[in-house]
Amino acid sequence: MSKILIWETLSKIGGGQEMTLKVADVLKEHHDLHFLIPQEGELSNQLNIRNIPYTLMGDQSMPKGEKGIKGLVKFLYLTVLASVKGRRIVKKYKPDFLYAPGPAALVWSALCAKKSTKVVWHLHHMFQSGATLKLINFFSASKCVKRIISVSDCVGAQIKNKKADAKKYTIYNPVKEPLCDIKQKDLSLEYPVLEKKLKIGQIGFITPTKGQLMSIEVVNNLKNRGYDVSLAIIGSVREGDDEYSALLYRKVEEYALAQNVVFTGYRTDIDEIVSTFDVLFVPSTIEGFSLAAAQAIMHDVPVLSIDQTGCTEVVQKSSCGMVFSGESDVTTIADTLLKTSQIDVKKVKEKHPDFLKTECSFENFTNKINEVFMC
Repeated sequence: MSKILIWETLSKIGGGQEMTLKVADVLKEHHDLHFLIPQEGELSNQLNIRNIPYTLMGDQSMPKGEKGIKGLVKFLYLTVLASVKGRRIVKKYKPDFLYAPGPAALVWSALCAKKSTKVVWHLHHMFQSGATLKLINFFSASKCVKRIISVSDCVGAQIKNKKADAKKYTIYNPVKEPLCDIKQKDLSLEYPVLEKKLKIGQIGFITPTKGQLMSIEVVNNLKNRGYDVSLAIIGSVREGDDEYSALLYRKVEEYALAQNVVFTGYRTDIDEIVSTFDVLFVPSTIEGFSLAAAQAIMHDVPVLSIDQTGCTEVVQKSSCGMVFSGESDVTTIADTLLKTSQIDVKKVKEKHPDFLKTECSFENFTNKINEVFMC
């Protein structure tokens, strides 16, 4: 039985944290797990349910909007704190593996590993910062970094360091086929605002890179053109993004969309409610895979994704949606969304079943994760 430290830098649960929990569920039967998390919250609640121990590391999130020298100084400061705490815990716990699924933890895990510790990275996102990408590429060549898992080929392609090529490993996020005994919920019964002919869903942390502002602009465009449209924004506000959340609410008020847009907060019943929607909108510029998109497709809901992300890979490999350019104007995006909503996903899946049923199966995911931690 190997000892595995899992370093998560967020306390709230988004797509990345859901995947970390899935990895933990695979590993906990045969390995001794211990989490490093910032503070108690949504994630610690799930760890308590699973009886997985954890250590509180304190806030490890980078301040929003900090760039240049000021941002670098703050990152270095957080790195020093994390390294001191991390090395102390590594020395005490003596892990065989140090698993890092988040951008900052990638660097910190490489700095904190002992010679006997095998570091496993799990890349979930498209990195927006050139400096961050350079730093990750530099540390990817470290001897302690044994495996670099990517949730899509698109994400893996960001690691361009030739010394890391042999470490790269694509493992698509697993998606369960809908179970017959899961009762589907019509979210419009809970939120009457959603009782519209065209129902749009967006799932993910409320943070600028997820693109909720674009969703509101699209709904406003469609409403002004006479469409009976609604939008459900599902997800909790990410730490440090309260101002962005407030901006979204102001836009809803400015555009008089109170009867068209609803904020549901974080939900644990995505599989039960996603079938409510006529289309799932994924304008996120950082999406490495998009579990929400794969779940939607499983429930016969088409997906509209921005280009050049891992979600594009999901849409194209499944043929169950459309892609728009990030350079498109709002009207073009809205028109593409209308076309996407007309796709008969059930029929398409009958012709293109392989991607979701094989590469995104839990069996495939479980086998590949277990292989990684036998390295």
